[in-house]
Amino acid sequence: MDAKIESLLTQRRKRFAARGIAFAMASGVCYGLYTAFLTLAQTQGVWGDWFAGTSWGDGNPALNAFTITFVLAALAAGLNDLFSGVWSLVVCAKNRQLGDLWKTVRTKPGIVMMLCAAIGGPFATICYVVALNSATAAGNPGVIVPIAALNCAIGAILGRILFKQKLDGHTVAGIIVCLLAGGLIGGASFASMGPGALMGCAFALLAAFGWGFEGCVAGFGTALIEYRIGIAIRQTTAGLLELLIVFPALMLLSGDSVGIGGLLGAAISSPSLAIFAISGLFAMPAYSFWYKGNSMCGAALGMACNGMYAFWGPFFIWIIMGVLGIGGMSASYPPLSMIQWAGALIMVAGIFLIAVDPKTLFSHSKEV
Repeated sequence: MDAKIESLLTQRRKRFAARGIAFAMASGVCYGLYTAFLTLAQTQGVWGDWFAGTSWGDGNPALNAFTITFVLAALAAGLNDLFSGVWSLVVCAKNRQLGDLWKTVRTKPGIVMMLCAAIGGPFATICYVVALNSATAAGNPGVIVPIAALNCAIGAILGRILFKQKLDGHTVAGIIVCLLAGGLIGGASFASMGPGALMGCAFALLAAFGWGFEGCVAGFGTALIEYRIGIAIRQTTAGLLELLIVFPALMLLSGDSVGIGGLLGAAISSPSLAIFAISGLFAMPAYSFWYKGNSMCGAALGMACNGMYAFWGPFFIWIIMGVLGIGGMSASYPPLSMIQWAGALIMVAGIFLIAVDPKTLFSHSKEV
């Protein structure tokens, strides 16, 4: 009887872990869709005029380079994350969790989650948007996504430096594979696209550092918070910080003649606002499914499955902006070259190598 019960429990654990892997893989797909719609939103309506460097609205002059590069990135990140936070709050309300959310905000794990939002939002997400915009201007927005996916490798390195976490042989090998893949993608990008791609890759690397550090800090908070509540705190905090603090501060630093209210008003009244709502809708499960998957199959394996956005990001940018023709990209021009696609797939393999020891994986398969 004991053997039978143990067998049933083992099967249940395996089914539970399999569901966690499915959640984590879905998070990678949603991350790719969120990236594609976020990129698309910044090519439509008044955003197209801003990035084209032309007059906009009622004869307003073209924005200066600092505003285009950094202020618009903060504005786009803030709109996306705030929409994501609103969608998350709607989900919490549907599940009658708003009371629990308010209680969680005042706990230590809730404060840690808000700290994570400050790291992953105003810094990492804005760097990610700057990278997307720089690569879009160079004609290839998808190229920076695999570079940003280095956050898994960087998180492992930072965990070793900051928290003295052990790095196994397979983890070190995976980090090396990821770094080589990143170099392959970045080198091919610079050769074909020039300095614009280099700037995009540099900011994507900064985003990877931010998200890697966030992952290290988030380990405590996310383990003690229900995933729907966690994502609501994270995204709402990030969106408010970006829109109410970072965006106005950068606007003042820009020295541009247009006021904060004028730029924000034009963005809110633009038809592209609906696309930001869609990108925020996909950003919500991109993060919440990652939290959910990690809790079911383990953070390492969950992060590896989520890291497949190194492939899904460029793929959905090509589908939505190229094949469907919404963003003006030619359907015959994929967002990555063959070398870059190979680098993205190699990076996915490296991420799995960081997270999963092949010896353990094979030993489990023998037991089954």
